[in-house]
Amino acid sequence: MKEKFGSRIAVMILGPLGDVINTSGIFKQLRKYYPDSVISIITIDNALPAVKGIPEINTVYHMNRNNQSIFIKKLRVIKFGLSMRHKFDTIIVLDNSLTSAIIAFLTGAKVRIGRGRELRELLLTDIIPYLQEERNMQIPVSEHYARCLKPMGIYQENIDTYFEYKKNDTEKVQELLREYNIADKKLIGFCPACHLKEKSLITDDAADIIRSLNKNFPDFKVVIIGGSDIENYTKKLNKYNDIEFYDFAGKTSYTESAALTDLCSKFISIDTSCMHLALALKVPVVAIFFYDIAKKWGPKNLVNNAIYTNIQEHKTDTDYIINKLKELPEKKFENIANY
Repeated sequence: MKEKFGSRIAVMILGPLGDVINTSGIFKQLRKYYPDSVISIITIDNALPAVKGIPEINTVYHMNRNNQSIFIKKLRVIKFGLSMRHKFDTIIVLDNSLTSAIIAFLTGAKVRIGRGRELRELLLTDIIPYLQEERNMQIPVSEHYARCLKPMGIYQENIDTYFEYKKNDTEKVQELLREYNIADKKLIGFCPACHLKEKSLITDDAADIIRSLNKNFPDFKVVIIGGSDIENYTKKLNKYNDIEFYDFAGKTSYTESAALTDLCSKFISIDTSCMHLALALKVPVVAIFFYDIAKKWGPKNLVNNAIYTNIQEHKTDTDYIINKLKELPEKKFENIANY
């Protein structure tokens, strides 16, 4: 059966950082059953930082998704697909979009695996049924992706996600922690915002959570983790004189953020890549959602993690979140750094 799929296997995921993290278990399965194959990822430029944490990937192909006219975007899709002509024997298409199926078809890969919907069935060779529970987002996204391995006979239920970083990432983070004079302190990670306003906490609510963390976890230091896109947000938080936190937003690379996250005993996060990163690193998380999508995008392990959802209004219940955080176990630090 292995001969059918060849030795050049690509996985396509045209989504952001969190999407890529949720494919990590797939790459581990592929490397396990195809140890000598060249395994590639086809993704978008915005997702590249997450690719660095998946060592099973040999080669990376990425498409630029700058805001341009629809006509230019269509031309770019065609050009991108043709640029990978005959580079793969098999493509596993994780996205459910017609665009991803078109790209897979244009590569000329002999085997093209993906879910059937719209016109995709004309462009793919091995069709996976698109089940109602998947359409209704009732299963975890990592499981949604893993089912695409079924035609290859290597599907495993409940594959876990992971993320690896390097020793120098840990060293850089430890250096920053020493600058803040908190290198020997217990940490609670907090990601209150991202570039999407509809996912981000109102600053008053974020400040209230930090205020409550300072009160209820006196032995911990609160560290805000995020990209440069929330630097203006954290500047607003700095204007609250009655809260204490340490701002790492935009001060670390993505793999350094992983190293910092891995040092946290617990974590609070909105639905963004920081949440997926914490879950992949097995840091207990309270995940905050303002849409009814937590079954797909939230933590699947609700013994070590918790979910807060408010789809009625863009508000958070600080007491609920803090109480849930108290119930969660602290992360066990057997191996802090991945080398």
